[in-house]
Amino acid sequence: MEHPMKKAASASGTQSVHRALQILRLVSTHNRQGIRLSDLAAQVQLSKPSVHRLLRELTETGLLMQAHNRLFHLGQFAYELGLMASSHYSLHQVCAPFVEQLAQESGDTVFLVMRSGFDSFCLDRQTGSYPIKVFSIEVGNRQPMGVGAGGLALLSFLSEAERDAVLAEHSEALLQFNGLSVETVKQLIDATRQRGYSHISNHAVAGVTGFGMPILDRVGTPLAAISVTAINDRMTPEHQRQVIHLLNRCTQQAREALLTSRGSLPSRA
Repeated sequence: MEHPMKKAASASGTQSVHRALQILRLVSTHNRQGIRLSDLAAQVQLSKPSVHRLLRELTETGLLMQAHNRLFHLGQFAYELGLMASSHYSLHQVCAPFVEQLAQESGDTVFLVMRSGFDSFCLDRQTGSYPIKVFSIEVGNRQPMGVGAGGLALLSFLSEAERDAVLAEHSEALLQFNGLSVETVKQLIDATRQRGYSHISNHAVAGVTGFGMPILDRVGTPLAAISVTAINDRMTPEHQRQVIHLLNRCTQQAREALLTSRGSLPSRA
């Protein structure tokens, strides 16, 4: 029988790893502008001394760095890990030509996103020729899955248990996106599953409409999603029909390329 003290130490160690990963995810989300210790403590709901201790350990290993303005960013070792991992994950490399072609043909902004835990992670963004661009999320950033057309397409085609877990995790965070609620997202999920594509307006960004479709593996699990976004005035019924047609072709081409590629294809990060 395992000694109670040993069991408690093991649980404490697991909890510390989980908290460190939470911090890494938050820093990666805010990596471009950096994030303060106090903001990290508030978001992970830990005391400042506890977060400071974790930040010190992550900084010493090179996973994080602290700039002169005391804001935290991803460190050199995180960059090296990313380079090493990228050689095994060809999702972005395989999909990039189709994303670029879709942006050129639609004239709009196109996003490629994948699942990362309970979030959607932006792998690529390409802009078309239409003069008013939509930059709702930067490449390398994440947001709650279900926000934005791509994230909604991902979430809609997960299992019911996984969808419920994501919504439970983000019930409060969703409110930051123009008051988006769990019930509203559930309604959007139902509509997305019926149509086969997501359609969302004025949630992630006010005045913007987006359409998204998942790239499914052989058993129907979403590998990634591609979305097209534009300002509401541009998304006339005729243009919507064109976007849906182009998006369907793009995701089918990307799916075929992914399923025949030699690289390892993760369904989540």
